[in-house]
Amino acid sequence: MKKDKILIAATLLVILLVGMSACSKSSDDVTAKKSQSEYDKTSQSTDVSSQANENSNSRVEDGPEQAENTDNKVTTDTNIQEDTTINAVTVIEGRRNEFLKKLDNIQKEVDALPDKKGSDKGATNAMKNYYGISYEKYDEALNEIYALLKKELSSDTMQDLKTEQIKWIEQKEEKANEERLKYEGGTFENVAFYISLYESTKERCYELVNEYMTD
Repeated sequence: MKKDKILIAATLLVILLVGMSACSKSSDDVTAKKSQSEYDKTSQSTDVSSQANENSNSRVEDGPEQAENTDNKVTTDTNIQEDTTINAVTVIEGRRNEFLKKLDNIQKEVDALPDKKGSDKGATNAMKNYYGISYEKYDEALNEIYALLKKELSSDTMQDLKTEQIKWIEQKEEKANEERLKYEGGTFENVAFYISLYESTKERCYELVNEYMTD
């Protein structure tokens, strides 16, 4: 009888211990699950915040670039418009009479030179000096006219004029040399050379003014 009581008490003690162990394990599982859940929520919140920051940074970084692209487009459009306007210039307005007067005054200036009278009488040295100075004066005027045209005319127009001018220079020099060779070895050799240069250059000045300038 005493043994039975002891056995029953031992059995109850075992059951009690097993039950307490089970309760403890259940409590730990609940705590672990709760902690995991809170961790997942925190992690998810952090990811969402990080993604929002990245998106925000992306928009900030894109902003100036988009603005720059817009500015570039406006600038490009403006340049295209300006280039179109510049490329439309084929003549210079309002300068023709001004330069025609300059050219006329050059002739009056050289005609007032002391060597003019001797040149008219056929004095070789006087002719060489007179036509040499006359050529230099018109050559300076030609350079001034050409520089203005280069500055004001469109690139296409100027390119055509440049080609034409190079050809004209070759023809001018060729013609002057031909005239000089007619009197090779004689006293009139240099006179013929300068007369040809003077006449060609003076004529070219008037041609450029009348062709590329208007009143």
